[in-house]
Amino acid sequence: IARYAALILAGSLLLRRLTEITETRRCASWSAARLSSVAPPNAEEQRVHLVCIVPVYHEQQIVADAVACWKSLVQAGGVDEVLFVTTAKEEDDGQRSTRALLAAALDQMASGEPRLRMAHCATVDRFRAAQLNLAVSEARGRFDSEPGSSRLWIGVYNADSRPQVSTFSELQQRARAQPDTRAYQQLADYVVPRREGVSWLAGGNSVLQTWWTRSHYWARNMRGSGSPHWWSATSPFSTFGHGEFIRLDLLDEIGGFPDFAYADGLLLGWICRLMDERIGLLASRDRAEVPRTARDLITQQRAWMRGLLNFGAAVRWARARSAVSLSGPEVALLRCQHLAIPLAWGLSTPTVVTGIGLAIERLRRGKGTLADAAILLGLASYPVIPALASSREGDATSLLVRPAAAAASWMVEGIAFWPALVSHLLKNQAAPAKTPR
Repeated sequence: IARYAALILAGSLLLRRLTEITETRRCASWSAARLSSVAPPNAEEQRVHLVCIVPVYHEQQIVADAVACWKSLVQAGGVDEVLFVTTAKEEDDGQRSTRALLAAALDQMASGEPRLRMAHCATVDRFRAAQLNLAVSEARGRFDSEPGSSRLWIGVYNADSRPQVSTFSELQQRARAQPDTRAYQQLADYVVPRREGVSWLAGGNSVLQTWWTRSHYWARNMRGSGSPHWWSATSPFSTFGHGEFIRLDLLDEIGGFPDFAYADGLLLGWICRLMDERIGLLASRDRAEVPRTARDLITQQRAWMRGLLNFGAAVRWARARSAVSLSGPEVALLRCQHLAIPLAWGLSTPTVVTGIGLAIERLRRGKGTLADAAILLGLASYPVIPALASSREGDATSLLVRPAAAAASWMVEGIAFWPALVSHLLKNQAAPAKTPR
């Protein structure tokens, strides 16, 4: 029975990977078609105002590079303002603070560029929503946007985000073509940091995160953007917390960026889904960094898993404000699907590793069969197929190292689920420690 169960597991996992390969190819075709229609900003066309917010916290290593990147982006057009927001919760550790380095970088590289600004959040809060909402207040005042305005869009990026220059032209076009869509998420390419101290695991993690975005996320977003139907309404996806855009009138309806639990990006997208608000998708990529080391990866994955387990908190928050537009069964189905994502993530690792171990043991004892060999091949190939099936432009990692790094990263991601689950059950909603860059 155990052998047949392992054989069925291996077959189903390979079928899943084949489906993912199909979705990544469909995503590539869709992206190419969409980007081919994106034109540079036209001064004569009516356009919306766009303010991009970059909250920063212990970003000493990359803040100068971020300023240089955003200077080139605003000069390319499409963005009215970029607001870097520092925070008082960054304690003095004897080094120059992010705030001081940011001010120096703006003075040195962007003194003649008024569209690059900085603000400081004096509120010490567990979550970064305080920084985001401060920036929204400042943007509203500068662009004379009254509550409920549909002319101002807010974009959110991390300090390591490097969005494609076509992003903002694409958003402008989508905002004109689909005025009823009030939230967007752009696709992401996750890249290895080009700094010292980067582990070989980072290459594998970048493969897996990008693969997930181009297969699972793209497919779920396409399903959710279909015709009004329970199947579309219950598609389990959200926003990332970077490369996301929300129109001011929608943000005002929900009372600003959510601050009632960890992971404001996930919470924002879930609230939109519960309100039956469509989350559009942009084909332009946000190039974002993966963690440098295995320890940093565990920290990040624990944070993500903890965030994924907060869907119930979003439901309670939305119901308390009568903001749920879905039916009771639809909410229940959406909740079950969201719960299944981290559970499958956490359970797949020990299950696959156990299956591989049993197959190896039977083969070692000379009791193995062709079915055992098929089980071993199927289960062992599951973590490395994304590395073998995807090509990464500019990736210098060797063909031998990438699959090994992907397999190791996959194991680390699965292991991170269990401490996140314990933390969730203990109702620990504190934001995790900063992942070093």
